Amino acid sequence: MNMYEWIDNLTTQKTKKPLPILSFPGVQLLGITVKEMIESSENQAKCMKAIADKFDCAASVSLMDLSVEAEAFGSTIKYSDDEVPTVIDSIVDTIEDVDNLRVPEVGDGRTGICVKAIEIAKNLITDRPIFAGVIGPFSLSGRLMDMMEIMVKCLIEPELTHIVLSKATEFIIKYSLAMKAAGANGLVIAEPAAGLLSPALCDEFSSEYVKKIIEAVQDEDFLVIYHN
Repeated sequence: MNMYEWIDNLTTQKTKKPLPILSFPGVQLLGITVKEMIESSENQAKCMKAIADKFDCAASVSLMDLSVEAEAFGSTIKYSDDEVPTVIDSIVDTIEDVDNLRVPEVGDGRTGICVKAIEIAKNLITDRPIFAGVIGPFSLSGRLMDMMEIMVKCLIEPELTHIVLSKATEFIIKYSLAMKAAGANGLVIAEPAAGLLSPALCDEFSSEYVKKIIEAVQDEDFLVIYHN
């Protein structure tokens, strides 16, 4: 599917179709818990299919779980049957922590489950594009460093922050390319933490890294949506 043509057609239609992110509310359609969904590729794909069957959306969006990438880096995650997974405690503070921070491989943590979910969903949903969900570089780095800490370190230790951002971006690119190879038609980058930054800091600590991801993955067959 040529995604540039798809987006052009979408914007010129008189009646616009919605593009909601319904992954976690979708568990109600399957009668399962949040924990049962995040731990199963099959359940994630079935959830996407159930939402696609119930709602005439412009596209299908995969699980938008902003703890997945941090977990792959080694963060501790709090799980619950009925709540979105959350990152607890930072794992990066000093320059030694930064130096020891290993860039994960795709498959570490739950990333392999999410990639497999795209592959399964691609065979279940054939009437619309499928978008994979990933976290943005600043939002991921904030989970690794703690959001209050990264806001301070952007000002007093920018070099340290840039190293973490570079490692986060390197992994997001690898993860996004795996989603692309699994059959996704595009990517939704969730970068909510960038909204906390001033325009100048946003350019330096978020936008420049988002651009690197887009340049590495986007083409006419794979479209990137920025979600802030």
